[in-house]
Amino acid sequence: MSLRRYFRTYTILFVMLGLFAVMSLAVDNFFTVENFLTVFRNITHTMLLACGLTFVFLGGGFDLSQGATLILTATLLISMSPSSPLFFCAALVLVLAAAAAIGLVNGYLIGIHNLNPFVITLGIRSIVGGVIFVYAAGAVIGASVPSPILEFVGLNRLFGYLPVVVLTWIVAAAACWFVVRHTPFSRRIAVVGSSPAVARFSGLPVKGLSMSTYVINAFLAGLAGVLVAAQTSFITPSLVWYYDFDAITACALGGISLSGGRGSIVNTVLGVLFLGFINNSMILLGLPYPWQLILKGGVLLAAIITDMQSKRNYA
Repeated sequence: MSLRRYFRTYTILFVMLGLFAVMSLAVDNFFTVENFLTVFRNITHTMLLACGLTFVFLGGGFDLSQGATLILTATLLISMSPSSPLFFCAALVLVLAAAAAIGLVNGYLIGIHNLNPFVITLGIRSIVGGVIFVYAAGAVIGASVPSPILEFVGLNRLFGYLPVVVLTWIVAAAACWFVVRHTPFSRRIAVVGSSPAVARFSGLPVKGLSMSTYVINAFLAGLAGVLVAAQTSFITPSLVWYYDFDAITACALGGISLSGGRGSIVNTVLGVLFLGFINNSMILLGLPYPWQLILKGGVLLAAIITDMQSKRNYA
């Protein structure tokens, strides 16, 4: 790989190092182990959502129902408040199966029937969000009894240092990296995302591959919901509309093509880390929340414009 191509691929890494340098001078407690661990804990759900979206984007799809899937999973798990290991395992299987079922519906309508992914996932998001509001009666849902297992996952540190939730997203991201980097499955998905016509001409099962990306995506969104439930022990139904934006922004920042066929988990991880440190920096600097939204929106637009320009130059 040439130096120029390497720099273009990992621009976000160099920009993030520049952010570290500036913030280290601006804020005394930025470059500390505890602050970095705080960022790593806070990006847990975004990391899992963005890794799932990477599969969908590689296949040329789009998904706006991740936040609803996450909140549904968290709501179900908190409502059950599993206290014993056996009950926790059963509840975990149930909520992850529910999440995967949402992905299966998305994949069936989009992959099999070739319906518009934006419209379908927006509709599924609204339906699932409405179900959650009806179930919760619009109120905050909290655990009826403490769940030692959820508290261990959400609050404890291994060896007194590494948070369990951080280890979880590291393992999940590593597994996703292996699939994307070292399996024929991801290469086939990339062909589908680049050109469905070429994929069909090559004899690839285009519909099945497209559907599988939504199932993987929803499963990871469900796992994110499990970790959110473990970290907070309560859930607010209105957060259904909150989680999607950061995941999409992180993928765009990482250079994942939102139109399909190009991307990697390494770039996704870098995008999530960069966004996490941007959020952390804005909080440490005391930037008002409306300005945080404006800045993140501008970052997303800049990333999308850069992606479009890159594709134009490549063509």
